[in-house]
Amino acid sequence: MSLKKFQDKDIIQNTMRAYPRVKFFIFDSVVYYNDEPALSGATAGHVKNVPAGHISLYEYNIDRILHHGIAGEPGNASDPAKSIYPFITKQSQGAKFSTVSATSYTTDFVYGDIMTGSYPLSASITRNYFTNAGQRDNIYNEETGEVLLNAGPPKNPKYYALRNRLNFYGTLSEHYNITASTNHAGFDSDGSALPERAGWNKDQQSINLISIPSIFYGTSIDPGTVSLKWYFSGSLIGELQDIKQNGELIQVGPAGSANSGSVAGVVMYNEGFMLLTGSWDLGDGAPAIGILASSTDKPKWIYFGAGAQDGIGVSSGGTSFLSASFDMSFHGHTDTQVITMFAHAPKGMVNISNNPTYIKSGQLKMLHTSSNIYEENPNRLIANVVSSSFHGHNADFKRQVYISKIAIYDENKKLIGIASLANPILKNEQDDYSFKLKLDI
Repeated sequence: MSLKKFQDKDIIQNTMRAYPRVKFFIFDSVVYYNDEPALSGATAGHVKNVPAGHISLYEYNIDRILHHGIAGEPGNASDPAKSIYPFITKQSQGAKFSTVSATSYTTDFVYGDIMTGSYPLSASITRNYFTNAGQRDNIYNEETGEVLLNAGPPKNPKYYALRNRLNFYGTLSEHYNITASTNHAGFDSDGSALPERAGWNKDQQSINLISIPSIFYGTSIDPGTVSLKWYFSGSLIGELQDIKQNGELIQVGPAGSANSGSVAGVVMYNEGFMLLTGSWDLGDGAPAIGILASSTDKPKWIYFGAGAQDGIGVSSGGTSFLSASFDMSFHGHTDTQVITMFAHAPKGMVNISNNPTYIKSGQLKMLHTSSNIYEENPNRLIANVVSSSFHGHNADFKRQVYISKIAIYDENKKLIGIASLANPILKNEQDDYSFKLKLDI
């Protein structure tokens, strides 16, 4: 069958933008993603082989028994691997996993050894709590005996990695800045004077850092969609929203609650981080929850999300920890490149099939064949598959085919893709069809 070239107007490239909804609910040290319960499989404790609240990258090893070994090796001959996993054989090219150091690659492996990894890869939100976030280790000078206070490497490198970026976003809101002096905040939109704003130094504050992997939101978090809700014994005692769409997390609820309108932190939309610094008590009469070592800690925004991969649980927080639950939701922002191709089957064309049933059965395929000649039978007839409305009567012959697949070739006539139709399409000579193919790239 002859190839037909795509014309300029037959190929369209565009961008599909979506805003996926993302929700995390945290309770009793368990994270729930988009209200999805823990689903047990037939062979695995969790059907996706990842903990609750995690997303499985590529979704490998669904409901499989995880096996970390090479089938056929000594001790594994009768226990073949039941899950897929990455592996690299040590060869002269020097290929290795990034988790294998150069020293380990040289000393721990000989040529021919197999280095293995494991699937599935997974991701979830994590919480880090920093007291005196900018604190550094002390340095001891062995020669002089002098101790240089707070002059060593940072104790909280995750926070230090974000400092420059926080100051960069200071043009969006002053609350991103690492430091701010005490001064008058100016005037509100109605002309009334705003109260004096207290200064701060994030390096000396307690900071609650919530990290969100980009696999959950795509390119960025959509401004204006962030909502953080703190529940105590099932009742809402505090809610933050970025109502200004400038990264400020402002307390908006419950209605009429103390500190409503106060900024409790900031969200970094492009990087997927939320930094909470609000340290005021939430709720009237809420008991201590014991999230820290002290048993007098009251619900505060710096404790939001406790139990999200941070090692905090009932054993460290006490039974009152079970009264706290957290809801975090937002919309992501994804841009997917889409290529649309139109494959045309004009009338009078695309009327020959390569299917063997296209030719009437019982006919000679070759007329002559020898060491010098190969000649096919030019008088072979096409099978008549036209449906008749009458029993026992063959309808008049018409050339027709059923289109079931569309093959796509590159400029070198190499097959690069096949589009299969859910149901074959009948095409007569007088029919004119166009097929729309879409591919995310």
